[in-house]
Parts: sequence; structure tokens; C-alpha cells
Amino acid sequence: MSYFRLQANIISKKSQSAVASASYRSGEDLYSERDEEMKSFKRREVAPVSFLLKPDHAPDWTLDREKLWNEVEKVEKAWNAQLAREVLVALPVELSDKQQHELVQSFVQEEFVDEGMVADVSIHRDKLHNPHAHILLTVRPFNEDGSWGQKKMRQYEYDEKGDILRTEDGKKVFQTVPSTDWNERETLVKWRMNYAEAINQSFKEHGINKEVSALSFEEQGLDRIAEVRLDRNEYQYVKRMEAKGLEAKTFYHQLNQEIRKTNAEIKQLNQQISFLSDKQKPLDVQAVLHRHTVEVTGQLDADYQKSLRFMEGRLKEAPTFQNVHKQLEGLYRWEERSLEPKQTEAAVTHAILTASHQANAKRDAQALKAQGFSLPTFPSLFGERLDRFEKLEQETAKSAKTNETVTAHAERAYRVQSLIVHNAFQELYAEIDDRFQTNDRTADFKATVLEAIRNEQWEHVPGMEDMDHHLQLHELQKACDHAEKASEQIRIQSQMRNKLGTEKEKLLHDGKDLDTIYRTSIKLNTAQQLIGRYQEKAAHMDKQMDELIRQTFPEAKEKLLQQVQALPLEMKTDFLKHYTEKAKHHKAPALKECLKHAQTEQDKRGAAFEQYKNQQNSRFYQGLDDKQQPLVQFPNGRASSELLDQLMRQAAHPNNYQKEPQQTTKMNRKGRNTRMRRYLGLEIDM
Repeated sequence: MSYFRLQANIISKKSQSAVASASYRSGEDLYSERDEEMKSFKRREVAPVSFLLKPDHAPDWTLDREKLWNEVEKVEKAWNAQLAREVLVALPVELSDKQQHELVQSFVQEEFVDEGMVADVSIHRDKLHNPHAHILLTVRPFNEDGSWGQKKMRQYEYDEKGDILRTEDGKKVFQTVPSTDWNERETLVKWRMNYAEAINQSFKEHGINKEVSALSFEEQGLDRIAEVRLDRNEYQYVKRMEAKGLEAKTFYHQLNQEIRKTNAEIKQLNQQISFLSDKQKPLDVQAVLHRHTVEVTGQLDADYQKSLRFMEGRLKEAPTFQNVHKQLEGLYRWEERSLEPKQTEAAVTHAILTASHQANAKRDAQALKAQGFSLPTFPSLFGERLDRFEKLEQETAKSAKTNETVTAHAERAYRVQSLIVHNAFQELYAEIDDRFQTNDRTADFKATVLEAIRNEQWEHVPGMEDMDHHLQLHELQKACDHAEKASEQIRIQSQMRNKLGTEKEKLLHDGKDLDTIYRTSIKLNTAQQLIGRYQEKAAHMDKQMDELIRQTFPEAKEKLLQQVQALPLEMKTDFLKHYTEKAKHHKAPALKECLKHAQTEQDKRGAAFEQYKNQQNSRFYQGLDDKQQPLVQFPNGRASSELLDQLMRQAAHPNNYQKEPQQTTKMNRKGRNTRMRRYLGLEIDM
């Protein structure tokens, strides 16, 4: 049996544009009088085959695509009026392009045009295994004189004598009923049946020994699920699953094997005729999500199944994309704000203790003072601080292990849930750009759209023709948020480092409060190390921003793109943020405008930095090099002489006890601590 698909949905003035819908499907630039802008979308790899058909009594201007849909938007006054109906049909791959065209044209003429609708047809063949046709139909009939008719009419009620019933105050009793049956469920069923019959007739005429059915398998008396029509893009999903550790062999066969296996166990198929209308979308989305959940979870290995059970216990409810995503974000946030600083503090403390121990061995009083020690009190102070360090290290290691375990489970569960969302979204929006199909920067947006459809919150559901645009803006906004966060953390830690450096300078000048010097030295070096961590994150974001800039301005000259990519991360962020804000209103700015905005923001930061710099008069700040002083991304550059790099170099110098390996591990640290205790004659705490 060949693949069959016919589904219908309404294009509403509430959140969509008939002109934009026609432009997207036909590939033709159309001017929207309502929006006062040209509707234009990315050119397809294979140009659509488009044509219009009209009933005899419709005016000739209805064959002008731009005028037709602008007139539709004029005549439909209500803010939430139905503008058009879209019927999406799959074209049999068994037929040639010409045969497919003849099939669609004949079907549209008989079922829609002869019934009084104007049809705007666009055949898409971008994807080799998925040829299909979008049929945009007018929903308001035409009068015989070519003027627009009424969608609804009055139907008066009569008494037994044939007279019109009236109310007590003399008003005629009537009901408002549709002037056509185009919105009826029975009509949709008829279209499905007739399209299946048209396909089968075409198969018969061309000697193809196959058939299709518009009935669900339940209606045919078959207790099984329809096998999936796969294309090369769906293959990418499984590749992603394999990369994440999900079991997936030869996808094209495996998915259908899973369906066949399930078919053998199913007694009855709950879903009846598959179609997508405004009233049916909430139920359909739930069914689509459920089906993809079954398909994905049915292929999971033991580790992923264990992680789903773990998350269900932790969440106290079944894992969904929303609750798993929220949980994972919380774990990442805690790791960044609490765990990473503690781990960095532990590493810094160990380095300071190691350097101080070596300075004591050399009897270097000045180096000891710089880290809050003195020669006379070194053994007692060192022992106390080593005890505190080991306690900190144990607590940090315990927290890190717990976080690592929980995060690993949450990440596996997130991969599963995001894959379900991507697959379900792809089924409903089959024509989104390839780069958005498994793009996890867009997963939360897709989940939000699916939830909005389920809850009939149509104001939050973009139209098909706008979906790529919204996905792109969401991806850009998310990348800009992450880049801003990395830059801001560098700025915060830089200011903290400068403040602590100045404080330590004053403490060393006084030279009395060794405990405060020690704590300040740890905080100072911790801040510097955190700057390094955020620099790494910023460098990673910088590469992503370069890629997004190229995707956003694919027509820009290579030399200009290279110049933009050479800008600091903060300027790239301003550049893309400006584009995103402007493009939200379908008025995408030119590259030059984005550059001008980024330069303006950079000038503001430069002025603020000069003001900050003029207020810094400490020797510590003046000792920073030109790359360290600015409160922006630090691409590279060594730390000042006060900071951790010097301490690590001190620890590597020859001394009168065994030289330690450079790689610092928990085992190495324990050994070092024991040797330092033994060297100082302290009690060894095993």
C-alpha cells in the first residue's frame, strides 16, 4: 500500500497573513498592502511549480496571486477572520512529475474550483522522497456577478402553516448558518476519500499495481499503525541519537520494524481519520507527541532508561521536555555559581599552600608574607590552613560527584525529550530549514509552540511561512544571551580582581593581619582563575557567533564578513541583538546598520572604561598589562606577578624535597599534603 496524506488547516487573520502564506508556498515575492511590506522568503533549492485556478463566475483578477490575497485580506474585516484554507496533499512518488501535476490539477478543479473556490496551488519537490502540494483556497464564495458573497446567511424558521415564526415583539426567528459546507467535517472526509480514489485511478491508468486508502487502519479493520514515510532528514535524527549513545542501527528499516512490532501487539487503533484542523490540533499534537515518545523511548539502551527512571523519581512526575529542561538549567546554574567557584578556590588554596611551603623551605620571608605567612608562625598556621583546605576539598569533591551523577542523568533525559520535541515538530512543520531540525537552541521554542497549539493559544503560534523566521530569531537571541552572560561574568570577575588586588596591596603595606592577607590572596587568585574559565566560554561563544553572522548575512562579501568576525565578542553580540530586535517586525536591517549600532555601543563601553580606569590608581592595577585592564573579553595574556601563574611556577622550582608532577589530581594532592606534613613534623592524618 502506498503512502496517503491529506490534511487541512485554516489560515487566520489573528496571527497570520494570507499574502505571506502565498509568498512562502509559491516562492514569489508579494507585496502586502495590510503590512505595507514586501513578503519574501529564502529561495528553495528546487523552485515550486505554482498555478491558480478559478471558477467561471470569479473575476479575472483572482488569477493574479498578489491581488487575490490582498483583496481577501481587505474583505475579511474581523481581527480573527478566516482568510484561507490550506489543504496539504502528499504526491505519490510512484508517479512522474507530469503525472503528479495532472493528478493535483484535476483533483483541485473537481473538488474545490467547481464548488466555487479559487485555488492557489504550489507543488514542492525540495525533498526527493517527499513531493507534496500546498493548496490555498478562498473561504468566502463569489456571487454570480463576480462580487464577494457571504460566508453566512439567515435561515428562517417556519410554523406548520408555512409562515415565518416571529418573537413576541414581532421580530423574525432565524438561525445564522454557513452559506457553504466547506467547513464541515463530512466535507473533509469526502475530500480525503475522493483524493484517494483519484490516486488509485491514476495508478490504474499508468499500470502501477498499488493503491492508497483514506481510511485509518482501524476503519479498514486492521489493528496496526501506519508505517512512516521517511526522508533523508529523518535519518539525521538517528545519527544524532547514535552520537548521544542511543541505540540506532539502520534507521530506515529499524523504525518501521519497531512499528511492525508494535502493530502485532495493538488490538485497536484509537485514532480515526488523520487530519489537522483548528479544532482538532490540540488532540493531534498530544497524539503526535505520544507517538514519538513511544518510538524514541522504545529504542533506548539501559543507561538512558535508567536515567529516565531516575529523573521521574527526582521530579516526582513523568519526565517531559519542560520539567527536564528546567531541572537541567538549575543544575548548570548551581554548578556555575556555586560548584565551579568552590573548585577553583580549592585549586587556588592548594597552589598557595604549595608555594608557601616551598618559600618556607627557602626561608623566603617576603614570599611568605605575600601569602599571609611568617617564618616564626609558619608550622602552626600552615597546619591549621591545611586542615581547612582538606575539609574544603572533601566537601567540594562530594558535591562535584553528586552534581556529576545528577547532571549526567538529566542530560540523558534532556536528549531524549528534545529528540521527541524535534521529531514531533518536524511532523507538523515538515518544511522548516534543515539547520533547525535538530538544533537544540530552538528546542525550547518548539516545545512552547507545541504547548500553545495543544492549549489553542493561537496568538503564540506562528504560521508555516513565518516558522523559519521565528526559529532563526530565537536561535540568535539565545546565542546573544549566552555571549552577554560570558562577557558580563568576565567584567564582574575583573572588577572583583582589581578590588581585591588593591586591598591586598594595602594589607601587605601594613603587614600585620596575616589571616586577612591569606584569605584575600585566595579570593584574588580565585577571581583571576574564574576570569580564565569565562574567557574559555567566551571564546567558544565567539566561534558560534561567527557562524551565526555568516548564516544571517549569507550574501555579504567575504572580506566584510572577515572584518566583522575580527570584532570583539561584545560587538558581535550587539551586532546580532540589533538584527534580532529589528527583524522581529519583519524589517531585517542591513549589515551596515548592525555594524553602526555595534560601534555605538562599543563607544559607550569605551567611555565607561576610561572613566573606570581614571579612578584606578593602585600599583596592582597599574601592573596589569593592556590586555588585562579592559573590562571586556580577555582573548589571552598572562596574569600579573601577584597571581596564580607565578605561584604555580614557584611550586615547580627545585627545592629540598621531592619535585611534584605538574598535573594536579586528588591523589597527587593527598600525597603532597602528606609530604608537607611529614616535612614540618606534623601529625599525618590518613
